[in-house]
Amino acid sequence: MKRNFDRRAKTLGLTRARWQVLWHLNREQGLKQATLAERMDVAPISLTRQIDLLEAEKLVERRRDDSDRRCFRIYLTPEAEPALAQLRGMADLTRAEALAGFSQEEEQLLQDLLSRMRANLSGEENNGEQS
Repeated sequence: MKRNFDRRAKTLGLTRARWQVLWHLNREQGLKQATLAERMDVAPISLTRQIDLLEAEKLVERRRDDSDRRCFRIYLTPEAEPALAQLRGMADLTRAEALAGFSQEEEQLLQDLLSRMRANLSGEENNGEQS
């Protein structure tokens, strides 16, 4: 699925690293760079380069953190909305292709199972213990 989505995103000029920044910020604006790097599972220095590129395109902006002047928080700009709309459309298309032929019940079961797997691996449920 990722490769399929990546191929489509490249038509917008967005690499996986760059569209992931936009996607995460769309879910939660104003993340610290360190927090964003952690969520994306990338090194902070790698993320800095991606943010530099997105900032040069005026899709994101850095703002100093009011409580810690050494940190920056990252925000989407209004100029990012067209790219996000296209990413949403691509995500919907990719999801529809991946789930073609699944019933609603099967889709829900798959979602539930994947959520449980994620929780098991992240320790969110049962403190990481398997049941």
